[in-house]
Amino acid sequence: MTSQHVGIASRGKWRWSTFLLAAMVGCGPSTEAPAPQEPPDSMEAVEQDTARLSPPAGCTETTLGELKNGTELTPVLWGSQPTYRGEFTTNLGDPTVADTARIRLDVNTGPGLYDLSAGGTNLFNCEQCVWGFQDAGRAGLQKMFVAESGLLLLALKVSPQQTLGALANVVLREAVTAAPTAAPYTGSAPVPGGECRWIRFATWNTVREAGCDPREGSLTANMPGTTCVPSNSAADDGTLEQSLGTKTQGEACTYTPAATEHALASTDCARGHACTSAYSEERQCLATCDFMAPNPGCPSGTVCGVYGLCIQQSVMEPIGFAFSPALIGETCPGGFAEFCGVEGARGVCADVTGSGTSVCYRYARARSECGPGEELGYANYPLASGGSDRTYGFCYPDGR
Repeated sequence: MTSQHVGIASRGKWRWSTFLLAAMVGCGPSTEAPAPQEPPDSMEAVEQDTARLSPPAGCTETTLGELKNGTELTPVLWGSQPTYRGEFTTNLGDPTVADTARIRLDVNTGPGLYDLSAGGTNLFNCEQCVWGFQDAGRAGLQKMFVAESGLLLLALKVSPQQTLGALANVVLREAVTAAPTAAPYTGSAPVPGGECRWIRFATWNTVREAGCDPREGSLTANMPGTTCVPSNSAADDGTLEQSLGTKTQGEACTYTPAATEHALASTDCARGHACTSAYSEERQCLATCDFMAPNPGCPSGTVCGVYGLCIQQSVMEPIGFAFSPALIGETCPGGFAEFCGVEGARGVCADVTGSGTSVCYRYARARSECGPGEELGYANYPLASGGSDRTYGFCYPDGR
């Protein structure tokens, strides 16, 4: 296993943009926000079924606290796949040290019932992953526990980052880190005779007021009188805003916060435009876009940049975004570049083998979008809050 960490110095608010990757070697408008929906009857049925169960032999029952997605955390932390983070409320180790809990889904995981044994207690293999750490971060005491069986019910999906679901009869087996250890997704293996934890039933809900999905084709991307403004770099999560004006690309704009908890913020931009300061000191209307769409739909003279916003390439380059003329699969003549290919078929120029030659690898949001022999790398965008955003991904050959 080899890994590569490529940094880019940049000016302005983007500061540093870092690509982390690994190559396996031989291995009608409304002023009210949509209200989050209540759990469906099927979740209640699952809970009733688990009420009659007892912990499996040798397992200690534990309970799960509230889970949060990237934008709900402090500082904000977007994972390279939707990762909901929280703690176990039944602390079974040192009571002064948190026991952390994690659920990770593939971006394309849809509503349904999933068997957690499919991952084989290996965090590298699972598309729906449940795990945690007892005495997280404490040297010599930390223990990892990974689901070896159980059910995960995804009941509602507003966006990949905003979901509602439940866990039932989940057995978490003590595990250790296993190969691959340097890839974006490390492996794990059960400890023979190791400890066991059991979750009878638990729910999570990361759906928020005014939440939406900016991706092309989603039900909330083009609602009348509103704009789904992306919240993260890959634009797979967003917040609805009222679009009350007619201003379009590049025009100065005004953003008005929501008047009440359940209302929408508003702007004087036209529908499909965000009032943003992402690329300028003052707010301006920028068209929203989906960089994974065959036609991102940006105005002439602009490209679909990070955070799902259309902007001129000449604006992005001075603040640290490099562009290459190489197409997907071609060698990049200038080495590393955050953008290669053309609109609707973008990628990143990266040297994943350490050979000194960069290749244009296609962008993707989900591991499930990578083909046989490929893995999903990610771009890491450090945030002003001290957090990070790793939702911008790309498929690269893993060397197997």
